[in-house]
Parts: sequence; C-alpha cells; structure tokens
Amino acid sequence: MVASLAPPPESDLSRRENAGFLVSTTFVCLASVRDVYLGDIFQRVSPPLVAMLAFVLGSAIFLTVGLVGARQSFPILWEERRTLFWVNISTASAWIMFLYALKLIEPSIVQVLYSGIGPLSVNWIEGSVLTAAPKIRLTTAERLSFVALAVTLLLAIALVRMGWSGWGQMSVGRASLGLCLAAFGGISISISTMLCRKLNDAGVAPSALLAFRFPMTIAAAAALAALSPSGIPRSFSWIDPLVVVAAVLIVVPNYINQLAISLASPLTVRVVLAVAPVLIFILQIPEGRLTTSPYSVVVALVYGVAAVAVAATRGWAIRTINEAPMGAA
Repeated sequence: MVASLAPPPESDLSRRENAGFLVSTTFVCLASVRDVYLGDIFQRVSPPLVAMLAFVLGSAIFLTVGLVGARQSFPILWEERRTLFWVNISTASAWIMFLYALKLIEPSIVQVLYSGIGPLSVNWIEGSVLTAAPKIRLTTAERLSFVALAVTLLLAIALVRMGWSGWGQMSVGRASLGLCLAAFGGISISISTMLCRKLNDAGVAPSALLAFRFPMTIAAAAALAALSPSGIPRSFSWIDPLVVVAAVLIVVPNYINQLAISLASPLTVRVVLAVAPVLIFILQIPEGRLTTSPYSVVVALVYGVAAVAVAATRGWAIRTINEAPMGAA
C-alpha cells in the first residue's frame, strides 16, 4: 500500500512530460492548419454547417469510444450534470464565436486574441466559475508579464481596426465584430476548459467527456444555419470532400488537445501553444488568400514572447509556493 501511494518515479514524470510536449506540438500544428483552412473555406461555406457536421461526427465517434472503454465515467457525468450543462453552454459559445471570427478577420490575429484573453481573465474565471478554487496572489513578475500580454492584445486590436492586418481595410462593423467574437470566444473556452478539468479530476475520461461536450454546440449551429438566408440544405451535396476535411480538422485536434493536457504540465502546454499565431501566419503565406502583413507577424512574435513569459512566471510562482516550508507566509 505504501508503494502505491508513492509519487511516480522522476523518469516516469519525465517520459510523460516529453510525450505531452510532442502531443502538444502535434496539436498546435494541426490546429494551425485548421485555422488557416477554415478561414478560407468559410468564405464559401457557412460556419454553422461545418460546425454541425464536425460536432455530430465527433460526438458519435467519442460516444462509441466511451461506451467501449469509459462506461465508468457516465454515472459521474450524471452526478455532475449541472457542471456538464455549463460545459456545453461555454463550449457552444466559444466554438461558434471562434468559427465566425475566422470568417471575418485574419486567422493569426484570431488566435492571438482567442488564446491570449484566457490568462488575462483567469482570476475572474476562478472567482466566478470555480468559487472553491484558492486565490493565488500574483507576483510582480507575473503582473509585468500580464501587462505585456495585454499590450500585445491591444496592438492586435489596433492592427485590425487600422487596416494593417492581412485582410487590409475593412468596415468598422466587420472589424469590431470579428475582434469581439475572438475575445469573448477566448473567455468562453477558458471557462469551458476549467470546467472540463473539474470533471476530469472527478474521474471522467476524456472520451466520455468529449461525447457529451457538444450537444448544445450542435443545436446552436443548427439554429444559426436554419436562420441563415440559405437555411439548412435538404440534400447532402454541400458535404463535399473539402467540408469533410474541415470537419476532421476540428474533431481530431480536440482529442489531441485533451490528451496533451492529461500528459504534460500546464506550463509545457502553454509554452507550445504560444507559437501558434506565428505558425498560422507562416501557413497563410502560401495559401495566398491574405496579404502578407509585416505588422501581423510582429504582433504574433511579441505575443509568443509574452505568452511564454506568463506561463513561465506562473510556473515559477507555483514552484515557489510548493517548495515553501510548511507554515511559511
């Protein structure tokens, strides 16, 4: 019994961390391809239609996997159905806003706002969503890194509003809507992620959670598609190979991201994610749909540095707290 309660050997932790790093890198690569590809396909296909196909497909796959290997998670999900309800609400809000933002503004800027707003709102999220979570006082280094991140997001907003992004000049309404959708989508996905962690900590397997995470996303996408001028197509002619690829690029990274979170430390995951806007910018160049804006790549690079600084200072602060002697202030 004593041996079973001992912490995992350092070599095991190192192997998990290395595996998590590789899985996180795979996720960032796939997600970057996804964002650029969807930004292009959404100029021709309605985002709700793609979302319907992707999340129906994903829910069916993960429900099958959950029934085979994670049935023990289903009673826990029923006990935690209130949390699961809010997971559905926050996930639907995040994905719908994210997909429309990709249609409206440059994908690399969407990723900067979508990912960058989460760390800035984490204290509010912990206080409002996870009321039992302990409040962690920010160090001076953390405050400085948060300020740098906030300045980067403001630069991204100014870039779009002034017409200096890859989209060039656009109407004030389109720019403002795209920026708001990316930012509020980022807050929603942060809430969803924290609630999902709560369910994972309660014993819910990733496959079982993914099976029941998207019903409201599917419903919201169907409603938006029905309300659109073209409505929901009565035939399946719109499901061409390109749309299927788009759906797969949503489903597969979802699972890989969940796996990365379960393997690697939050610090590792955040550091790897910080390179996403730069990678998206690079992928935009051969695609050719947008102009190559030097201002966008500068914002992406500065964001990467600021995001790594936020993750590093948070990791350092947590290690300091954990290593402090018992009873230390």
